[in-house]
Amino acid sequence: MTRFEEGKLPKDVLDRLVSDKNSNEAFGERMRYRLRDLLDHPDSFTPSYRERYETLIEHSRWLSPHQAYAMSDLLGPDSSRGYQEIPEKADLQFPRDHSPQFRYQVGWHFLVGSCTGRNGKEYGVEVMFWQYALLPPPIAEHFGLSDLENQILELQLAVSEAGDRHYQAKPVVVAGTTGLVDFVDDPFTYRIGKNVIRSLRKGSLFPLQLQAKGADLGVDPPVEMQVDFAFSSAKKPFLQGKKGCAPCCGGVGTLYYSIPNLKLDPAKSKLRLKGNEVALMGGKFWLDHQWCTGFMPSGNPKPTVLKAATNLTKPLPGGWDWFMAQFDDDRELTLAAPHTNDRLEFYTQTGPSPPGTMSVEATGKFVDEGNNVAEVRGTLNVTEWHKSAKSPDPGEYAVTGTWYPNKWEFRFGPEVPEDIRNFSMEPIVQSGQTAFFAHGPEYSEGAVYLKDQKGRLVGRGFAESTAYADTMRLTLRLAGLPDNQEMLELVRRPSPSRLLKIRSLLYVNWPPHKAELMRLLPLCT
Repeated sequence: MTRFEEGKLPKDVLDRLVSDKNSNEAFGERMRYRLRDLLDHPDSFTPSYRERYETLIEHSRWLSPHQAYAMSDLLGPDSSRGYQEIPEKADLQFPRDHSPQFRYQVGWHFLVGSCTGRNGKEYGVEVMFWQYALLPPPIAEHFGLSDLENQILELQLAVSEAGDRHYQAKPVVVAGTTGLVDFVDDPFTYRIGKNVIRSLRKGSLFPLQLQAKGADLGVDPPVEMQVDFAFSSAKKPFLQGKKGCAPCCGGVGTLYYSIPNLKLDPAKSKLRLKGNEVALMGGKFWLDHQWCTGFMPSGNPKPTVLKAATNLTKPLPGGWDWFMAQFDDDRELTLAAPHTNDRLEFYTQTGPSPPGTMSVEATGKFVDEGNNVAEVRGTLNVTEWHKSAKSPDPGEYAVTGTWYPNKWEFRFGPEVPEDIRNFSMEPIVQSGQTAFFAHGPEYSEGAVYLKDQKGRLVGRGFAESTAYADTMRLTLRLAGLPDNQEMLELVRRPSPSRLLKIRSLLYVNWPPHKAELMRLLPLCT
């Protein structure tokens, strides 16, 4: 619904929406319990979050699911405790691990790609089912919540029309306690209300159906968009990072695999945009599945020596640039460039002039025609920038005016075939492709053309940039908190005291602890 109309809801849905488990009082009670648990059991070698948690308790008498979700992003690194730990080795198995992993802290199924309509137009499409376990599973069980009831599900949906602009549907946030979230293992069926990722055959992920609907309220009149796609086949899954670990570090980190070259079945697919149904001629998509503990917010690793070592290094700024490139001859590249402290002059820039050229190292995987995977390393130059100037709902998600990368040039060595060793990415629209998560972060995500050194089209891809904008005030408002300077200072990441640094240094340098640290550190990169 672009506007909530109670009378259109079926009675069984309405009954679940007004149930005690789904009440604002219940979300507030559960948040206060979690905050008190964090206060009562502080992590070792961690700066104190007492004042912050006591303040959040005062503001948690009454929380909507959306507010509880946004407030969770304001917790400290101790908030990773109680979630299922990331193992030291991934051991991913399929089809088992296609399933959402509800006992970890956060996860997502992410589908992006480009398709062509019979009208001659090209469209870039992003759909993501983003899940967040609001409480660590033992606390959820204390309140009688199932793993599914403990989830917050967010739908991200965006469509870029070449020659027009990028449209993002206002993020949809659905609590598991509504009964509107469902998952079935076989055939794979993952549902948020009427939005669904569904396998059409038992025992196999493919053929796969994707249905999603939303509205961009940032244009007048609002633009509705709807996708109903069928994917007939794809290449086999491949493991990202170190055999699926990206990384696996002392119980926190990310498990991650990708499936490239999802072939759109045009006879069973359609796209609806601006009131028009578009018949499709074909398309190629990409699927990422990741699940994490200790992410959004960043979490403490389990081993004490890693917590102590964290106090002796400068924190990273967070964020990354991510890319997938699907060349016309069924070869693919996926690349990532994490943000670093020596590139701070390129992040959170809102001035009248764009930053200059940003040069960074990018690492990832190359997949050849025969599905053979190789690690790659190259150089990425951002040579053009675009200032964010749109929002899916300006009344709730304020435009930040932040500069984002808008053209990327890649250079690789001999591990990449010579004909695609040097190429560039250019967005299919000129209006920028920024978007918002429902808990506040702004990001840029959209379809790009792949061009060789002579400017010839050689494929399509997607480019993603995160953590360029400072949206802390927005997160505070979405959490139901004042966005004044006092609150901003309170939620700023505390630095370890001089005494804590000395204690940490002594701890990590005791020979048995130092030996343990040397064993663990390679897992953390």
